[in-house]
Amino acid sequence: MLLITFLGSSCTYSNVYVNREEDNNNGKIFLNKFYANIADKNYEAVDGLVGDSLKQLAGANGVSKMLKLINNKVGNYKSYAIDDHYTQCITGSKNEISYNYKLKVTYDKGIVDEIIGFKKPNGGEVKLNSYHANSDLLIQ
Repeated sequence: MLLITFLGSSCTYSNVYVNREEDNNNGKIFLNKFYANIADKNYEAVDGLVGDSLKQLAGANGVSKMLKLINNKVGNYKSYAIDDHYTQCITGSKNEISYNYKLKVTYDKGIVDEIIGFKKPNGGEVKLNSYHANSDLLIQ
Protein backbone atom coordinates (compact mmCIF):
# COMPACT_ATOMS: atom_id res chain seq x y z
CA MET A 1 0.00 0.00 0.00
CA LEU A 2 1.33 3.36 -1.01
CA LEU A 3 0.54 6.38 1.08
CA ILE A 4 1.18 9.76 -0.45
CA THR A 5 0.92 12.79 1.70
CA PHE A 6 0.67 16.28 0.36
CA LEU A 7 1.68 19.04 2.63
CA GLY A 8 0.36 22.45 1.91
CA SER A 9 2.23 25.36 3.21
CA SER A 10 1.77 29.01 3.06
CA CYS A 11 4.90 30.72 1.87
CA THR A 12 5.63 34.24 2.85
CA TYR A 13 8.22 36.38 1.20
CA SER A 14 9.96 39.29 2.79
CA ASN A 15 12.86 41.54 1.99
CA VAL A 16 14.86 43.12 4.77
CA TYR A 17 16.74 46.35 4.19
CA VAL A 18 19.18 47.61 6.80
CA ASN A 19 20.32 51.23 7.17
CA ARG A 20 18.88 52.51 3.89
CA GLU A 21 19.48 56.23 3.49
CA GLU A 22 15.78 56.78 2.75
CA ASP A 23 14.77 55.17 6.05
CA ASN A 24 17.41 57.12 7.97
CA ASN A 25 16.16 60.40 6.44
CA ASN A 26 12.58 59.55 7.48
CA GLY A 27 13.84 58.70 10.97
CA LYS A 28 15.50 62.10 11.23
CA ILE A 29 12.15 63.75 10.44
CA PHE A 30 10.63 61.99 13.45
CA LEU A 31 13.61 62.91 15.65
CA ASN A 32 13.26 66.57 14.65
CA LYS A 33 9.55 66.48 15.49
CA PHE A 34 10.18 64.75 18.82
CA TYR A 35 12.90 67.17 19.93
CA ALA A 36 11.03 70.23 18.61
CA ASN A 37 8.20 69.29 20.98
CA ILE A 38 10.71 68.96 23.83
CA ALA A 39 12.25 72.35 22.97
CA ASP A 40 8.75 73.89 23.03
CA LYS A 41 7.94 71.98 26.24
CA ASN A 42 4.91 70.58 24.43
CA TYR A 43 4.80 67.38 26.46
CA GLU A 44 1.22 66.64 25.45
CA ALA A 45 2.35 66.39 21.81
CA VAL A 46 5.20 64.06 22.88
CA ASP A 47 2.67 61.78 24.58
CA GLY A 48 0.81 61.64 21.25
CA LEU A 49 3.93 60.19 19.62
CA VAL A 50 4.24 57.32 22.11
CA GLY A 51 3.18 53.87 20.95
CA ASP A 52 0.73 51.65 22.83
CA SER A 53 3.34 49.13 24.03
CA LEU A 54 5.43 51.88 25.68
CA LYS A 55 2.29 53.47 27.15
CA GLN A 56 1.46 50.13 28.78
CA LEU A 57 4.93 49.98 30.34
CA ALA A 58 5.39 53.62 31.33
CA GLY A 59 1.81 54.79 31.71
CA ALA A 60 -0.20 57.14 29.52
CA ASN A 61 2.08 60.11 30.25
CA GLY A 62 5.15 58.29 31.57
CA VAL A 63 7.48 59.55 28.84
CA SER A 64 6.46 63.18 29.33
CA LYS A 65 6.97 62.81 33.10
CA MET A 66 10.49 61.55 32.44
CA LEU A 67 11.18 64.40 30.00
CA LYS A 68 9.97 66.94 32.57
CA LEU A 69 12.32 65.40 35.14
CA ILE A 70 15.21 65.62 32.68
CA ASN A 71 14.32 69.26 32.02
CA ASN A 72 14.30 69.99 35.77
CA LYS A 73 17.69 68.31 36.25
CA VAL A 74 19.67 69.49 33.21
CA GLY A 75 17.78 72.51 31.91
CA ASN A 76 16.31 73.29 28.53
CA TYR A 77 16.94 71.23 25.42
CA LYS A 78 19.49 72.77 23.02
CA SER A 79 20.35 70.24 20.28
CA TYR A 80 21.12 66.64 19.46
CA ALA A 81 23.81 64.83 17.49
CA ILE A 82 23.44 61.29 16.15
CA ASP A 83 26.21 58.98 17.39
CA ASP A 84 24.89 55.86 15.68
CA HIS A 85 21.75 54.53 14.05
CA TYR A 86 20.19 51.28 12.93
CA THR A 87 17.15 51.12 10.67
CA GLN A 88 15.44 48.00 9.41
CA CYS A 89 12.74 47.92 6.77
CA ILE A 90 10.81 44.68 6.27
CA THR A 91 8.66 44.40 3.13
CA GLY A 92 6.49 41.56 1.93
CA SER A 93 3.79 39.82 3.91
CA LYS A 94 4.77 42.03 6.85
CA ASN A 95 5.61 45.68 6.24
CA GLU A 96 7.35 47.51 9.06
CA ILE A 97 10.20 49.94 9.54
CA SER A 98 12.07 50.18 12.84
CA TYR A 99 14.40 53.02 13.74
CA ASN A 100 16.97 53.08 16.53
CA TYR A 101 19.21 56.04 17.32
CA LYS A 102 21.99 56.63 19.81
CA LEU A 103 22.25 60.36 20.49
CA LYS A 104 24.25 62.95 22.37
CA VAL A 105 21.64 65.48 23.48
CA THR A 106 22.76 68.88 24.70
CA TYR A 107 20.86 70.65 27.48
CA ASP A 108 21.70 73.82 29.45
CA LYS A 109 23.81 71.98 32.02
CA GLY A 110 25.47 69.39 29.79
CA ILE A 111 25.12 66.38 27.55
CA VAL A 112 22.84 63.38 28.08
CA ASP A 113 23.28 60.07 26.24
CA GLU A 114 19.90 59.07 24.85
CA ILE A 115 18.71 56.03 22.96
CA ILE A 116 15.42 56.33 21.13
CA GLY A 117 13.52 53.73 19.15
CA PHE A 118 10.38 54.00 17.07
CA LYS A 119 8.44 51.96 14.51
CA LYS A 120 6.25 52.52 11.50
CA PRO A 121 3.95 49.50 11.08
CA ASN A 122 2.46 48.65 7.68
CA GLY A 123 2.26 52.21 6.39
CA GLY A 124 0.80 53.50 9.67
CA GLU A 125 1.97 56.30 11.92
CA VAL A 126 5.47 56.37 13.35
CA LYS A 127 5.29 55.74 17.10
CA LEU A 128 7.91 55.86 19.85
CA ASN A 129 8.50 52.42 21.37
CA SER A 130 11.62 52.98 23.48
CA TYR A 131 13.40 55.86 25.17
CA HIS A 132 16.41 55.78 27.46
CA ALA A 133 18.40 58.67 28.95
CA ASN A 134 21.68 58.28 30.81
CA SER A 135 23.94 60.87 32.43
CA ASP A 136 25.57 61.54 35.75
CA LEU A 137 23.77 64.90 35.59
CA LEU A 138 20.48 63.06 36.11
CA ILE A 139 21.49 61.51 39.44
CA GLN A 140 22.75 64.67 41.14
